Amino acid sequence: MKQTIQVLLCWAVTFLCLPLGNAQTLTRISVSKDTLPSGAKTYVANVKVAGFKKIIGASFAVAWDSAVIQFDSLGNFGIPLSKNDHFGYLNTKNGVLRFLWQEGISGLTLKDNTTLFSIYYKIIGKPGSKSPISFVNIATSPTLEREIIDTTFATVNTEYQDGLVLIKPQTSTSVFANDPNKFRVNKAYPNPFHTQLTMEFSLREAGPVGVEIVDVLGRVVHTEQRSFLAGKQELLLPKSVFPSPGNYYVRMYQGTSFTLQPVILLQ
Repeated sequence: MKQTIQVLLCWAVTFLCLPLGNAQTLTRISVSKDTLPSGAKTYVANVKVAGFKKIIGASFAVAWDSAVIQFDSLGNFGIPLSKNDHFGYLNTKNGVLRFLWQEGISGLTLKDNTTLFSIYYKIIGKPGSKSPISFVNIATSPTLEREIIDTTFATVNTEYQDGLVLIKPQTSTSVFANDPNKFRVNKAYPNPFHTQLTMEFSLREAGPVGVEIVDVLGRVVHTEQRSFLAGKQELLLPKSVFPSPGNYYVRMYQGTSFTLQPVILLQ
């Protein structure tokens, strides 16, 4: 990219004697990290800039997990761009979009947090899935380097902040209790959870309570027993008692009374 711009604009160096000085202060290219509801159908990734001063050229590729989000279209251009001239779509089915732009010799300056362009996606992943949105080089032919060039024809010191889109897992607050007058779960929170799950429940009689954590295949992955007083109580379950992120059931029982609560452990 740098060599291409220098060849195209070499006459400017000859006649205007522009110095090949040091790169300017830090420029940032970024995409946000977002969590979408489990029923979301679309997502918009806004490619934003900061420290974008006197820039005459830019190139990079944007990559994502094509099993989670599917490229649909482009728009919301913050600078004069052409969908046909400045973007490469050859590998979008596999999760890669190319971007290559140049702007004469005067340089372009944008306000911080300006959207350079937006990528529109369709959501095809299951609830709980996620996709990075990364700024990458392309090493295979035709190659493409991450590069921002300013009016000195120098490569600008650039920070690339990758994004992430997470499709929120489907949650279930429903709980089964075979004898709610004797033993019931009032709520389990937060659900889904990251580090610790709180089970708030009520007992009619004091005594030992058994606890089992069951995975979606019906395998018991954790058991314990604790004694509680009658009335409203709390049981804290750290993430360490769950083998890995995923969907589980917490089964609690006292005598013949039991409850079954669906829970989700996030990454």
